[in-house]
Amino acid sequence: MKWFDVKRMKTTVGAILRELPRIAAIATGALVLAIAGNTMHPMNLPLLVTKGQPGVPNWVFERLKQVDTQGAMGLVNDPEVLVIDTRDEPDFRKQHIPGAVSLPYHEFNQRYPHFAESVSKARPLLLYCYGTGCGLAARVGKRLITRGYTDVTILRGGIEAWKAENLPLETPEERNEN
Repeated sequence: MKWFDVKRMKTTVGAILRELPRIAAIATGALVLAIAGNTMHPMNLPLLVTKGQPGVPNWVFERLKQVDTQGAMGLVNDPEVLVIDTRDEPDFRKQHIPGAVSLPYHEFNQRYPHFAESVSKARPLLLYCYGTGCGLAARVGKRLITRGYTDVTILRGGIEAWKAENLPLETPEERNEN
């Protein structure tokens, strides 16, 4: 057997050329369905990325505010602001920002109906996750914005930035004392 067989290659190329109209029709149909589905989805991806973040529609990105730890301290001390921990439940139970409630990204779909019943869409929200490389708070924030929440802020650096500033944390022991 030869390494390069011209006769076999001609046969393969011929078969591909004969099927080309069918291949093009399938690819075109898939593209049309993908664009239609993307257009109807509330978190649709922009066809051309202009500014903001990839995968985040500009209108969502523009509504998602960010604060550092000092800005977050002011929000945490405001009784109107609901602080939301988007980390996994076991990590929330170990320690979290005082007064925070748990709305883990990985359980968002299961927990959102109860959350929506009890939290006004106009209420200010402060979300955080693990740290700088963590995108859970932003993902939950995007989901909340597309569901009508109007005042969503993310703590830049997450709980790691909070800890680095030696800001207060709530632990299971402290919760049991209250």
